Amino acid sequence: MESGPQFVIVSGALGSGKTTLLETVLASEDASDTAIIVNEAGEINIDGAVLSESARGTSMTTLSNGCVCCSMTSDLVTTVQDLVEFRRAAGQEIFSRIVLECSGLSRPGPIVSSLQELADLRLRLHLIATYDCSRPAMETGDFEDAVAQLAGANTIVLTKVDLISSEKRDEVLQAVTAVNPMADIVNEISATVRARDAFRPPSNGDTVVRDIHCGVPERRRLLHPRIRVFRAKVDERLSWDSGLDWLENIAGALGDRLLRIKAIVPGENPNNRILLQSVGTTFSAPRRLIAGTTAPLGAVIIARDCGRQELDEVATDHAVSWFDYR
Repeated sequence: MESGPQFVIVSGALGSGKTTLLETVLASEDASDTAIIVNEAGEINIDGAVLSESARGTSMTTLSNGCVCCSMTSDLVTTVQDLVEFRRAAGQEIFSRIVLECSGLSRPGPIVSSLQELADLRLRLHLIATYDCSRPAMETGDFEDAVAQLAGANTIVLTKVDLISSEKRDEVLQAVTAVNPMADIVNEISATVRARDAFRPPSNGDTVVRDIHCGVPERRRLLHPRIRVFRAKVDERLSWDSGLDWLENIAGALGDRLLRIKAIVPGENPNNRILLQSVGTTFSAPRRLIAGTTAPLGAVIIARDCGRQELDEVATDHAVSWFDYR
């Protein structure tokens, strides 16, 4: 079965440039086959009003007075269904792209999980996070939300880079890369180039909504968050289903402290490789990579308030060896 439209989730701290990024896209390309959903945390839909000035016929709808990652996930599902039915009733093909601009308070994990109700559409997810270099959210009280947004992203877009020195820009780039070394990072002065690169299909692959699942309970959020990136080697003795069991056990142990997993494990024969990945505790289905790929076996796990000892304590008899963490 073919995949459906691309579903782009644009997250980022308040004032980090999400609306400006979308404005630029709408102004610089034919977006007639794109639908925009704007989520505002307040009753007055300012971002929706701003974007409507640039929409040029693009279908737009809004979710107001709530955060889409917690209280409004059912409204999001209904809104997407309405957009699909609108096109069908008009005798048109479904939108090729649906973009959700989240409020600055939203985290991508719960949103991705809620989209399972739209599994039949086979949405192809692309998670974008904007990051304000002039006011880095990881240096403010928005730390936890910022890290969840960055770690879950396929693409991270550095914004307001023209307002800082080249040295500060390099520092921000290093900090963002440390949180999510798997993301494509857009680091461009030109607003047009920045928007173009941000919405380019991610090199690290789409996740098809039909194939995601989430059965891991969340745990209480901890104080004094700290981020760690763990890397592990695996060898040919680790089957892909055993690898998935191991990673799901880690997700169960860490709960909402788990931010991202990406792993490549052996397939059914020596020439195969299987990609296993999650955003938070929401896993996409195992994906077979192209036969003969030279992608190295291994796993990267991004977590908050977690030490190596906790990962070692996850029961496993698999061929895994931790070799790096920070």
